[in-house]
Amino acid sequence: MPLFYINVFAGTGLITILIGIDYIRKYNTGLFQRSLFLAVLGGTFFAALFDFLHHLLSGTPGLAVNTALYVIISLFLAAQNMTYYTAVVFIDYFACQDKKRSGRFIKILACFLVLYAAAAAANLRYGFFFSISSPDNLYTAGRLYPLRLLISCFPLGMAMVDIAVSAKYFTPSQISCLVFFGILTGMGAAADIIPKSGSITWPCFAAALLYQYFFIIRSDSKLDCLTGLGNRYSFNEFVDKLTRSGAKEPCSIVMIDMDHFKEINDTLGHLEGDNALRDMAAIIKGCIRKTDFAARYGGDEFIIAARTAGRGIERVIERIEQAMDNQNSMNKRAYKLQMSCGWDVYTPAPGRSLKDFLAHVDSLMYKNKTERRQREKEQRADAG
Repeated sequence: MPLFYINVFAGTGLITILIGIDYIRKYNTGLFQRSLFLAVLGGTFFAALFDFLHHLLSGTPGLAVNTALYVIISLFLAAQNMTYYTAVVFIDYFACQDKKRSGRFIKILACFLVLYAAAAAANLRYGFFFSISSPDNLYTAGRLYPLRLLISCFPLGMAMVDIAVSAKYFTPSQISCLVFFGILTGMGAAADIIPKSGSITWPCFAAALLYQYFFIIRSDSKLDCLTGLGNRYSFNEFVDKLTRSGAKEPCSIVMIDMDHFKEINDTLGHLEGDNALRDMAAIIKGCIRKTDFAARYGGDEFIIAARTAGRGIERVIERIEQAMDNQNSMNKRAYKLQMSCGWDVYTPAPGRSLKDFLAHVDSLMYKNKTERRQREKEQRADAG
């Protein structure tokens, strides 16, 4: 059996270490999400390590071993709960991308973790979670062992319930990823109930993390690292799915170009130009619906695809213009955000090339830009 536990820990440890090393080197993921995921990896590694040491020393006689086992298993329980709790926060943030919401989760779960740590310390005296027999030094579950499992796994269950209730706010790929993560984690947690089977908990959890990591990498490859919106690749993928699905419903496509962006770069520098792009992206993201798609198309151009037509897409554009005006009125930047846009409604149909349609929308955008520049020129002439 020691060889089995060595293999379990080696597999789990190597997976978490390799994922951690690779993830640290990636810079297109936000610092908050990166910190959460690394905390989950760290908790998994140390929980697997303490679980391995427990099984390695179990059955070895001696007072020093008895003391060591109490300490090791107590640390294991703390690491296990920290892993599960940080996994809940990570899952929630990964789905919602809301730091304030995640911050509230962290405060609540931190209170639970402190209380649990106090209970684990009290267990050293009263043995209600577990005890170590003497002199053979074998682990025995205490009378409140089921309560310990409930405290550990309850947040994961609540996270799955929250995902089910809020499913309409998630993309299908996010739901599939989170459900699969929950299934693998649940399998590992269930194994903890079976006597002498708890060690397969961590290979299951490590497999869930590996699957989640592959999903993160796949998602990050579709994001523009500067603005957090989709990139041209993800837009092309969205369009490809739209045309392959054979859907007949109209899709409004809007192309946006930032006016005077080159002047911002030339007079204030590229760092301020990056801020302008981020501001514009944040405005677009805040004005579209969950079901709409937005991407940075290239340079200072953005594109929006919305399953709506007519007045619906006009309201989206009006919200973006109003949000720009609101930001400009606050005078937080040394420049004003301005945009030109063109849009039209695309309905997939045989013989109707999407490439030609995008060229058509692009021409509408530049027509709008020309008209805006002409108005600005006339206004300057009148003022002079």
